[in-house]
Formats: sequence, structure tokens, C-alpha cells
Amino acid sequence: MEINSYKELLVWQKAHQLVKKVFALIKKVKKDYISWEIIKQLVRSVTSIPANIVEGFYSHHGKNFASHLEISRGSTGETDYWLFELCDNGYITEEQYKEISLDCIELIRMLSSFIKKIKLSNH
Repeated sequence: MEINSYKELLVWQKAHQLVKKVFALIKKVKKDYISWEIIKQLVRSVTSIPANIVEGFYSHHGKNFASHLEISRGSTGETDYWLFELCDNGYITEEQYKEISLDCIELIRMLSSFIKKIKLSNH
């Protein structure tokens, strides 16, 4: 089966859903100096995840695509950290953090598997 669009990639779909969840969550966060600084970093990291999947899909093949997926994986870890900071500073509940953190962990696993498949197919 040939994939013609990044939107057909399950890993992109999961990344996009993560963006939507994070955006819905931060709309509810009390805004002050500290939360704004964390939110700015969070928005950058969470949107980097699907954006790098798209960039890699359209402009690179093989190892270069894998490197964009590795950036996405790193951004997913960073996203989890910024969510942890929101929780640790009392802006979101531990339950809210844990729910989205599980999504991050799942996405990291998916990205890792995809990266491994690409690297194996290029040998």
C-alpha cells in the first residue's frame, strides 16, 4: 500500500490528536507570568511533533526522514516535560498530566518503532 499523504500515517494522526488535547488543556489553565512561559514552550514543542513528521514525509527519504522522526520523538519528550512543569507548579492536576503523559509515551514508542523500520529498510 502506497501512502500519498502524511495524514494517512497513524503516527501523524496520534501526534495531531496530542496537539488538540494540549491546546484544549491550556485553554483552561490560569494565565500568569509563569504559566505563560511554560505554555509558550509547550506550544512550540507539541506543534513540532507533527510538523517534523510532515516535513520529513515530503522532503526527505530514508535516513533523513528518520532524523525528522527523531526530532519529533525528542519534541514529544520535551512536551511531556512542559506538561509536568504545569502540573508541578499547580496549573493542571496530576490526573490531567498523567493522561496526556501516557499519550506522549505511546507516541514515543510509535515513533521509535517507525524510526527502526526506516533504518532497517535502508540497509
